[in-house]
Amino acid sequence: MRQSFNTSQKVHLGTEVRVDPRVILSSHILQLTRQELEAAVESELSDNPALERLEEDEELETQERILKTVAPLELAPSSEDFEFHKSLPPDDREQSDWVDLVPAFDSLWDHLRGQLLPLVPSSLADLANYVIDCVNEKGYLETPVEEIALETGSSLEEAESVVAELRNCEPAGVGATSLQDCLLLQLRNDMSVEGKLAKAIVRNHLDDLQARRTTRIVRRYRVMPEVVEAAFELILSLNPFPGEGYRVDCHQPNPSNRSGVTPDLTLAIREGVWEIEVRGVDPASLAVSRSYLKRQKELEEMPNAPKDEKRHVNEYVQRANNFIQSLAQRRRTLRMIGEYLISHQGSFVSTGRYQFLSPLTRSGLAHDIGVHESTVSRATMGKFVQIATGEVVPFEVFFKPALRVQKMIEEITATENPRSPYSDEQIAKMLAAKGVIVARRTVNKYRDKTKLLSSHKRRSA
Repeated sequence: MRQSFNTSQKVHLGTEVRVDPRVILSSHILQLTRQELEAAVESELSDNPALERLEEDEELETQERILKTVAPLELAPSSEDFEFHKSLPPDDREQSDWVDLVPAFDSLWDHLRGQLLPLVPSSLADLANYVIDCVNEKGYLETPVEEIALETGSSLEEAESVVAELRNCEPAGVGATSLQDCLLLQLRNDMSVEGKLAKAIVRNHLDDLQARRTTRIVRRYRVMPEVVEAAFELILSLNPFPGEGYRVDCHQPNPSNRSGVTPDLTLAIREGVWEIEVRGVDPASLAVSRSYLKRQKELEEMPNAPKDEKRHVNEYVQRANNFIQSLAQRRRTLRMIGEYLISHQGSFVSTGRYQFLSPLTRSGLAHDIGVHESTVSRATMGKFVQIATGEVVPFEVFFKPALRVQKMIEEITATENPRSPYSDEQIAKMLAAKGVIVARRTVNKYRDKTKLLSSHKRRSA
């Protein structure tokens, strides 16, 4: 009896991406606000015995600290600084790109970029980034498509095509212009009986939905009450604010609510020289414990060092080093952003006049300073900057065109004659004279957002 055996060998080759813990830590530290950062430092000092805070008289003298004392002009940013930094090859730059490797899992805007940019031609990438920056934290598109086209120098057809692609992205409902639009976007692919009825209810009977008046819907569409109830439940299961699920440690503040806000970055001008100060904990005020460093050296020299103790010392020393390096990384990134804002938005930073703000996107800023756009997103989201006038503004004013228009409308109405206030049409013409082309209905919308009364009611008040 013959027996045969067939043997085969299969080799499976694959690659596994493992993110360095330092990358995750650096990413987390970068996105913290000043108050959150101080809390994180206190927590780390409590948890890590190898990390200690230096007393004031033993702070390390860094090159920046020395220059600030003896040669402050050397720290002033200049055009040569920007050109030199951009001309450096990637390997020669400071290690400012750790966080570039981390997926932006907690940012709605980065989540949308990952979906939208591959869907549009490369020639429309800047337009797509601008459209994404016009999406607010709830997932709604704040800026009319006509205004997007004007601000970006694109055709109306191009702007409409990009917005249409945005509305196909996840989360469902993103890119909507109103609550009704948001609900319809989430229902558009539902072809069931309940789905079709739900669309009709959203379009024409939202008041009946709110009052749960099933009888009127039953009579209008000649369906069973159970079908109407099922359509009601389907509508109520939708998400009216699709963007809010992505606001994890990365929330956007309400620009109108600034009480008690402390800036993360200060841009000041003194005697004609710009000064950039990154506020918050200075990494130079922290150090690895000398006793731990000494013990680490002793254990390295021991032929039979206790494994548990060696593991403990090495782990906490490395953790302390990583924490300090992440703080320094955060400082460098915010400083680069401050230098860029002075260089490209100097008129606004020095005067506080919103008419001087020029269109800016996070992706454009990231490209110019040589980092990934997710790095800029983490570094600016939810943070505030104090400009030369002393006013504290959210970083969002540099990236959200709608905020610029709203502020300009506020400035115009603040200087009007209360006995003869400007109409929306007059405000639109005044904005056009300043280079901002918006329709009268857009002025009306932004005025409503900022709780400004109509000209008739302002005159009456």
